[in-house]
Amino acid sequence: MARMKSKAAGLALMVGLYAANAAGQGDSLGADEIAAAIVQMTTPVWTGPRTPVPSETPRPVEASMTIPSETRLVTLHAPPQTPEATLTKALQALEEAHDALSAMGWPAPLPDGSLGGGPELDLYLADADRPTAAYADGLATWSFLDRASTFAIVSPATPDQALEACVTAAYAEALLLSMDPAEARTWRRATAAWLTWVVTGRFGCEDAVFEQQAEPARSWISGAAEDGAGGAMLLGYLSARHDGPKREFVRDAWLLSSQRTWEGDGLRAEPDLWAAIETSIARSGDRLLMNVRDLAVQRWFVGRGTRQAPFVRAIDGDARVPAERTLHRMPTRAVVTTPLEAFGSSYVLVADDAWGPGRRLRVWLNGEYGVRWSLAAVQLDPDGNEIRRVAAPSTEGNPTAYVPVELTDDTRALLLVVTNLSSRLPDADEPDANRRAFEVVVDRAND
Repeated sequence: MARMKSKAAGLALMVGLYAANAAGQGDSLGADEIAAAIVQMTTPVWTGPRTPVPSETPRPVEASMTIPSETRLVTLHAPPQTPEATLTKALQALEEAHDALSAMGWPAPLPDGSLGGGPELDLYLADADRPTAAYADGLATWSFLDRASTFAIVSPATPDQALEACVTAAYAEALLLSMDPAEARTWRRATAAWLTWVVTGRFGCEDAVFEQQAEPARSWISGAAEDGAGGAMLLGYLSARHDGPKREFVRDAWLLSSQRTWEGDGLRAEPDLWAAIETSIARSGDRLLMNVRDLAVQRWFVGRGTRQAPFVRAIDGDARVPAERTLHRMPTRAVVTTPLEAFGSSYVLVADDAWGPGRRLRVWLNGEYGVRWSLAAVQLDPDGNEIRRVAAPSTEGNPTAYVPVELTDDTRALLLVVTNLSSRLPDADEPDANRRAFEVVVDRAND
């Protein structure tokens, strides 16, 4: 008799013999249940985090007018009373969004089984009670990876000057929801806002970067402005730092985070986009935390200085981050009670009248326990440009940092940038438990 090659094969044979014997005796002893239990015991089970399946949402009923694109798999739906100029502009924006994202290598949304009258992606210019966004019909059970059938809604109250950006953002969100329904909505909002900026020059339907810059203590994704859309600036920075001309970095991170849920309730939530981005950056020899620290400095120069990096120069100059405090004397201590969320930053300016004739300063950071901290001291010239930067190593167990500063003759202000580096990689599906406050102390050094 041949030797059994696995425990599972032996168990299966034993169940088969048991079932045959039970059937022969007319004895209903539940052999099927035993077989199912054995399969469950011998099959690997996912024990990681899960996210809910997207809710199935009914489509707007008042959008009875259908305008399919003649050359793309997209269709516009609207109420009969919609002005012709609005229909033309919306359809053109929908087609241009489809073309632009296709050219960047993003996959098209899945066919929806003709739920909108055909297999195309449907965008409804209707239903003012629901926000401009993407919505799900349900999961595509026939797909190997977790995928969803989706559609998009743009509010009919959208101002004409924002219609192109809102249609582009809604299409991008529908594509992303179809591509990975397990990913957090805040990541979809951030990515759609960044893609809208690439296509139209505007950061999403709400242009949330203005609000994100006005409140730099916010996290980049889960606590970002406009339900995550403010995180578009992070993706823009990562693209500028790691991408080629085709802007593949963000797209590839989304593809890397895709997975398949085989069993159980909900959808597998790992790897998420944070993990995919961190892994991709590490593979290039860089570090995510170094990117976060550099972006914290770079965002200060939006609307300031004359020697900005190309990515900074491309952002509307009105989207400036504010200084939390401006110091005019020494020694001085600035207590910042506004807590920083994970990867959020704060800015303290030291004016040149504070240090007098001395050219050597000492700067200390005292942060609350439980997170890593970053402290950078940036010297600014009379035009507000960066002259020199010195940064303390990021803190670990002890939340204190120190940097000595040797001022140049051209320095007219010293910018202190403090960033909360969190205690771990953020998770957009979980609330931020790493909000912390800090203080800085600045004094002259003894010459």
